Amino acid sequence: MAMYGGVAYGRGVGTGFLTGLTTRNLRPKQEALLNHPLWTGVDSQTTTREQLARFALQDSFLIREVYRLDSLAIAKAPTTAAADALIAKLTPKSGALDTLLRFGEAVGLTREDFDHAEPLAPCLALTAQFYYHLARGSFIETVACIGASETIFLEICGRIDAPLRRYGFSDEAMAFFSFHEALVPAECATTEMLRPLVTTDAERESVTRAAELCYDFETLFYDAVLTG
Repeated sequence: MAMYGGVAYGRGVGTGFLTGLTTRNLRPKQEALLNHPLWTGVDSQTTTREQLARFALQDSFLIREVYRLDSLAIAKAPTTAAADALIAKLTPKSGALDTLLRFGEAVGLTREDFDHAEPLAPCLALTAQFYYHLARGSFIETVACIGASETIFLEICGRIDAPLRRYGFSDEAMAFFSFHEALVPAECATTEMLRPLVTTDAERESVTRAAELCYDFETLFYDAVLTG
């Protein structure tokens, strides 16, 4: 099993995010997302293909915003080192949408379905809170909220890879989930990039609130995917 900065794919990149930089324990909210019924249902195969298709459509909306979000975050970076750390996250994301489209095809979707997908309210709210922090928050809050979402999803991808294969998906269809492993080193580096920038109790509290808000919106997002 490959290791990245002391963590394995699916174990540690999400639950280890912001370690030592928060005023409260984020683990309960992280574990709630890792154990959300949408994903535990994949393990028990009670999550349906219809629900997986709904996830694919909703996640495609988020993925289409990735480069814009990352670029705006880079523009807020207070140092070149911080900017470089965020730039390092961009290249591995190239092609993510194409792999999601292939997964969508495996659950019965067409390119036209993706082209005309409309975000459910919680998906739109999750996206809006990223832009809220970009517009109103500090750099460390912005990175905390975006990173919280990205890192917890990397951990989810690593954990559901094997259970999803029991649905009979091909390697090509599963590429979206295995694709995310390439992002782990840069995502692990995000916490270390933030460490010298988060030095006061007020700064620790601000990144804690930003991550908690993100996790709350992520929960609503997965709830909506599950129930429609």
